[in-house]
Amino acid sequence: MIDCPSCGEDEELRGVAVDDGRRQIACERCGHSWTRGTATRVVASPTPSRSIIPATSASCGPRWDDEPAVATLNREAPNLGASGPDGVVMSFVPRQEPTWNVGDPVQTNRVFSYIVVHDTGFSPNPFHGLLTLACCKPLIRKTANIGDIIVGLSSRSERIVYATQVAEVIAFEEYWADPRYQLRRPVMNSPQIVYRAGDNIYEPVVGGYRQMPSFHSNRDGSEDAGLKRTDLSGDHVLVCERFTYWGRSGPALPDELHFLAVGRGHRSNFSGDQIDTVARWFAGLPGGVLGAPTQWKTGDQSWRET
Repeated sequence: MIDCPSCGEDEELRGVAVDDGRRQIACERCGHSWTRGTATRVVASPTPSRSIIPATSASCGPRWDDEPAVATLNREAPNLGASGPDGVVMSFVPRQEPTWNVGDPVQTNRVFSYIVVHDTGFSPNPFHGLLTLACCKPLIRKTANIGDIIVGLSSRSERIVYATQVAEVIAFEEYWADPRYQLRRPVMNSPQIVYRAGDNIYEPVVGGYRQMPSFHSNRDGSEDAGLKRTDLSGDHVLVCERFTYWGRSGPALPDELHFLAVGRGHRSNFSGDQIDTVARWFAGLPGGVLGAPTQWKTGDQSWRET
């Protein structure tokens, strides 16, 4: 076990060797990356250039504290069309109609609960009529099946950030190529945060994937190797049609669901009675995006567009 110096995570953390003999470690929980061990080889440093902006780790952080200067490689900022309520520009893609009604019975065999460390609208991404989990939480994404319920909690498990049921489990190649999910590719030069928060960030290339400029790349648009490694280790993208996302407005964790509280990592070892309790509670949820993410740009109302 290796303890993360940032968040204290003590699960098994893997790393990759770097040129000087040390290992680059990335924390699955918070995204913090660091080198471990003693350098055994001397690696020549390149001559610094004033034209190069040092890359700094994103650590799942939001991107609105500066101008959206990073160009997106394959998409332009959306053409801002007619505005909806509150002056919010409406989506240029037809929204998906729900295939379920509040109160419809929910059947599930497994429940996951975990702490949403960085609630930025990126992971999970609840916008454009679906909720997706494509980055972070690789162990959940690697093991979750269709029908499983996932409950994301705030930092001390005192309130609920979101709840969802998995509808599809797909590979990164399909997520990138399927036209249904192209709107979820980030547009980092968009004036609306909802488009910068896209989580469809891994483009298949020869020999692997390219990480697109996003909330998980470095601020200069270059790849964050640690977060890329963590994301891709999850193997799958979880796509959810039935979900309720509260963000910063989440309700307190009900007494009857106190067993969902978790400290580190995630929990999924619940009894049959506990799973049934979660399913009944989930069946009565209203669905949709009911609040802005906890970390969201003040004054930006684009989350309402979905």
